[in-house]
Amino acid sequence: MGTDGRTDPEDAFAALGSERRIEILRTLADAAAAEEDELTFTALYDRLAIDSTSQLSYHLDQLTDGFVRKSGDTYALTQAGERVLRAIRSGTYDTEPAFEPITVDGPCPSCDSTTLSASYRERLLTVACADCEATVVTYDLPPPAAVGRTSEEILESCDRRARNELSVALAGTCPTCGGVMDVSVAQTDGPAPYTCRADCTQCGLRLFAPLEARLLSHPGVIAFCWAHEVDVTSLPFWRLLSLVGDWEVEPDGASPVPCTVTVRCDDDELVVRVAADLSVTVGPE
Repeated sequence: MGTDGRTDPEDAFAALGSERRIEILRTLADAAAAEEDELTFTALYDRLAIDSTSQLSYHLDQLTDGFVRKSGDTYALTQAGERVLRAIRSGTYDTEPAFEPITVDGPCPSCDSTTLSASYRERLLTVACADCEATVVTYDLPPPAAVGRTSEEILESCDRRARNELSVALAGTCPTCGGVMDVSVAQTDGPAPYTCRADCTQCGLRLFAPLEARLLSHPGVIAFCWAHEVDVTSLPFWRLLSLVGDWEVEPDGASPVPCTVTVRCDDDELVVRVAADLSVTVGPE
């Protein structure tokens, strides 16, 4: 146990280093799925291929508090136990996802090409220029995302999940652990002049996106673009820079935010304010 009352990571991982204990977690999960929220020691013992009750007691002692909750003579999974078992069942730890490369339409930010290639490399689903090979966007590809889907469906699924995760992260909440995201904006030399960076203060997740991506979840911006036959809620990230290419970002001072963003569609304009905390309002100050 750590000095702050938390379980040491070494102890937590050690507790999972036994196939017997993983089977205990599976059995408790199966019981919960069958609407048996808790199992008694005897019921758990009867469902496991364990030689003696003393062995079961030993393994339960290693799991209790961290991954298994004991209440009287009954046992159930904790939230941590549920998360670990879901990760195991999904193949996160032992399965490599399969993805057949495909070609998609979209502009390259580094050259004039409008043909992009999506492929799985270095454990990331990568959309890159088919001509100059410049990377346009990368996605995490968990094994379950590749099951029962075509390559086109996999890419669409990853893009949809990434849009949702980014929206949550830029609003200050980590999409992985629920911790606080420290969000900042910096000026860059890349295709997007201003880039948001979101760092989780708890688990260390780090995400990047053009500043304009923060606007894509605001109802006023969504409605404005929709009125011009542009659905930003389903716009893939590899087309984001082409959408915002005509948008103008005007910082109030030396820092990128607060700023005013002029959103343009056809010949129409919408003025949007982005505050220092990245909150968005439609209309000038």
